[in-house]
Amino acid sequence: MYKITKILTINILILLSIISTLELITGNKIYSEKLNCGYLLCSADRSYKNNLYEGKDYINYKKDKYGFRGLRKTVDKIDILTIGGSTTDERYLETNDTWSEQLELIINNNYPNLDFEVVNAGIDGQSTYGHIWNFKNWFPKIPEFKTKYIIFYIGINEYFSDEKLVYDQGTKRMNFFQKIKLWFTENNGIIYKTCNLVYKKFFLKDIFNVGHKKRNKNYQLAEIDYKISQDNINDLNNRLDTLIKLTKELDAKPVFITQKTQRSKILENKIYSIDEFNYHSKEKIISKVIINNCNKNKIFCIDLYNKIQFSDDSLYDLIHASPSGAKIIAKTIFDDFNKILINNN
Repeated sequence: MYKITKILTINILILLSIISTLELITGNKIYSEKLNCGYLLCSADRSYKNNLYEGKDYINYKKDKYGFRGLRKTVDKIDILTIGGSTTDERYLETNDTWSEQLELIINNNYPNLDFEVVNAGIDGQSTYGHIWNFKNWFPKIPEFKTKYIIFYIGINEYFSDEKLVYDQGTKRMNFFQKIKLWFTENNGIIYKTCNLVYKKFFLKDIFNVGHKKRNKNYQLAEIDYKISQDNINDLNNRLDTLIKLTKELDAKPVFITQKTQRSKILENKIYSIDEFNYHSKEKIISKVIINNCNKNKIFCIDLYNKIQFSDDSLYDLIHASPSGAKIIAKTIFDDFNKILINNN
């Protein structure tokens, strides 16, 4: 019995050693020049069951080998790269329905001689912390990557904490198994790829769209204004300054666009919110910081927070645009961005 146990243990250890070696060889941890496709979702091809808005039973979410959506030309022929969180990535919209693609369509309908290329580099959950990561760990690893403009659709994902971050997700509250899962995801080796393949083939198609609250009609009075310290304002300004600097280092022009949600509303001069948090106050303050930073750095920006009006069918929850909402965002952006196009033509 002892002999059998010993042989079995040795064989298990040998197998684990082989799997570990293959995981390292096929993953990102050794080859730092490889794209972190576990995070970027390179070559994603997913089908989600849709119950968020009318018109489609299933939504096909696709990314190319670089982690982009909507790339038609080569990576050195990009005119606009759009960067943001889930409101830019728009996972539960078909590529052609996203505001990035709708913006491309509007520009090319108005300027057919330009054949403008707008490419979507949005990533779920990213804030300015993650956007800075992109310039250091994503774009430099794409040979011959170029773009004329980078549009940052930013504001609602910003948060303030002294916690050290991995992209936009802190690890301090993760347990041991969550950290192991994060390691395998980031490494994107044979184990993660195999599990992801099985997951996509047998489980993904009928997954209910989770993670996005449906409309909450039970708004409550928000009596306390959102407060942001001067230190936090300075930190946000430093991140915005960094994004401008990194964009210019790519010989591209930065464009900041502020954001608005329907998590709060004003009735009879009073602010009502979906919970005790004053989202109206926070969105207004952060938008103002972004616009002030634009003015300080003399870059082009669009104060979408104050320009746009969403109807109930514009957002399928209180944050993310439906196809009709994405068209409104694209049209609002174009109305201002057209000033650049007119001056350059």
